[in-house]
Amino acid sequence: MIALLHYCLRLQLLLLSLACATAARAADQSCPPATDALEPAPLAVTDGTIRWSSCHLNIAANGDTELSGDVSINIGGRQMHCDRLSYIALTQELKLAGTVRYEDQTLRVTGKAGNYGSAGAQFSDAQFELLHAPGRGEAAAVSTAQANMVVLDRVVYTTCPKGQADWELRARRITLDTRRKRGVGHSTRVVFKGVPILYLPWISFPLTSDRQTGLLFPTLGSSSRSGAILAIPWYWNIAPNQDLTATPTFYSRRGLGLGSEYRLLRSSGDATLRADYLHHDQLTYLDSDPTTASNRSWLRANATSYFAGVWRAQLNAQGVSDIHYFEDFGDGPQATSTTFLPRDLHASMRGDVWQLGAQLLQFQTLDDQLLATDRPYAELPRLTATAHWQGSSGLGSALETELTDFHRDTGATGWRGRVQPGLSFDYTRPGFYLRPRASWDFTAYRLQAAPTGDATPSRSLPILTLDSAVQLERNSGSEGTRLVTLEPRINYVYIPYRDQSMLPVFDSGLPDPNFVSLFRANRYSGFDRIGDANNLTLGITTRMLQARTGQQYLSATLGETVHLSQPRVTLPGETADTRRRSDLLANLDLTAYRNWNLHYDVAWNPDSSSTEKSLLALQYRPSGNQVLNLGYRYTRGSVEQAEASAAWPVGRHWDLYGRRVYSFFDRRPIETFGGLQYRASCWGMRLVLRDSVSSRSGQRDTGWYLQLELKGLSSVGSGADSFLQGSIQGYSPQ
Repeated sequence: MIALLHYCLRLQLLLLSLACATAARAADQSCPPATDALEPAPLAVTDGTIRWSSCHLNIAANGDTELSGDVSINIGGRQMHCDRLSYIALTQELKLAGTVRYEDQTLRVTGKAGNYGSAGAQFSDAQFELLHAPGRGEAAAVSTAQANMVVLDRVVYTTCPKGQADWELRARRITLDTRRKRGVGHSTRVVFKGVPILYLPWISFPLTSDRQTGLLFPTLGSSSRSGAILAIPWYWNIAPNQDLTATPTFYSRRGLGLGSEYRLLRSSGDATLRADYLHHDQLTYLDSDPTTASNRSWLRANATSYFAGVWRAQLNAQGVSDIHYFEDFGDGPQATSTTFLPRDLHASMRGDVWQLGAQLLQFQTLDDQLLATDRPYAELPRLTATAHWQGSSGLGSALETELTDFHRDTGATGWRGRVQPGLSFDYTRPGFYLRPRASWDFTAYRLQAAPTGDATPSRSLPILTLDSAVQLERNSGSEGTRLVTLEPRINYVYIPYRDQSMLPVFDSGLPDPNFVSLFRANRYSGFDRIGDANNLTLGITTRMLQARTGQQYLSATLGETVHLSQPRVTLPGETADTRRRSDLLANLDLTAYRNWNLHYDVAWNPDSSSTEKSLLALQYRPSGNQVLNLGYRYTRGSVEQAEASAAWPVGRHWDLYGRRVYSFFDRRPIETFGGLQYRASCWGMRLVLRDSVSSRSGQRDTGWYLQLELKGLSSVGSGADSFLQGSIQGYSPQ
């Protein structure tokens, strides 16, 4: 590796010219300046350029050379300093003694002695530090036999700063691959605060924060349903655009499970596949017979693919092994609020005029108390085609078509076909638009088990709408920095009455009252019912914005529908609405005011002077890890809940978390959790305590989760962060 033979011959030729300088050095023990004649011009050797300097020089007849006194030598970019350096001509080896320092592009070493030769550099009783990664420590021996490889024997390794070695890896041997940015340890103990907490015969860990294959931080917890829980994730960085995380999880009361997540990202689309599987759940034993234990699983697939420029295919499918899966393994409201799991495959084409779609849709029903007649229909398939033509004069036309085959075990099933052509005119000017539209809807069915005995019912009716709005604006504030708008809107709908009682109800229902449904022509969702209408809908919105950037500070909206004639079309079991006026809807959004955000929705019944539905959410969020939330939601006869949640740093190192959801109908909390986190320079610890309703029958589950993070041994976020992000609105870890 090092060829100094030619260099030593050159030195002997210079010996006579250097004799005087050598004698002077013997008389004066001080070192010469850097321009001393003892430093010859650089010489090209096989290992690169050599530069050296020292206070004293002795050359033996056989070519052995000894440098002493502030010795410095640079060989091909490798810099070495020591008190005394000996060159052995026979073996072409350098021996360094005294206080030895070595530095290359990736490593800095300080030791008592060292060798440098064809086998690389070796140092004993050394301290080391990685130059492009936070790793450091000490070892009985350090060697660099291969490029970009550092071998440490009887080593103590940490990523903590000097003087704060809160955690350490103590290993028989650690090999650091600085090119692959990966470390591998053998016979390793993980020591935290001086206490050994884990022994690993083999460990692989990253040297940087880049994605790296290896074990991630384990999570320890407990659940009153599942017992003690230990999860140890393993991350596989398959390629720059794909990875896999496998998480073996041990439940003391259930057994061993395995969770996995595969991710793929391409220019033509992306995909995520997730699977959780527990073999022979111990808690499902019947009559203490192990052979009756059941396997539990949850499968999810999400994918999007783009092709041929205008086509897109999407997959969103999931399924569980049994209807009680989320009650046993779900987090938060997922355990009790998940009623259906979709299985949806959708392909679509979006052109300048035509839009085509084909969909396959099924559901897995998880609520066994749900009546068969209330369960959703499968759509196998739903085919759609729509077209829009818009002329430069404002005149436009449209065509909507749909053909769907509805399946269910109970009730009417069959095909529904729909065609709706229409004409419209768009008169738009700055701050104003007027949009009349006329269309004709024709819907026909071919049924099995028809509700009225008619297997081929149909419906035909016109739909007339007139929509108009004005936007008025003015500048306000000092120097006109704010923009205030006033935006009244009026919408008229006329749909004549048609008796639709002979039609089945495949996908129609009453949507939640909101401003989207308020201005829709059809008051029902779906297409099995088109409500008769002679309605006038009035709405007004005011906004306050930053004039230069358009950032919104305030938005407030009021809206209501006036029925000029009483609606007669109803759904089965629905009571006809005899009111002249709909609920008064109000919406208020206050944003970007000193980190405060306020959202308020209300639906108010003017006939009974009562609130039908309301939602209030107040948030204070100076940063992603400083969040306070207060909320209240109410739906007459079914929901009345209050919620408070927070994530907040307390001091330099501590963070506190908490959430509580209280149901006034049940007169008890639905979910309560609290947690804390300690953040040090090179480690962190997170603890969460939780109590929540875990089943539709009201059973509760209590548990705790503990996670210790040793920074530098992992590069992928923790599961606790995901739980907190899903539970505390606006929270994002920094």
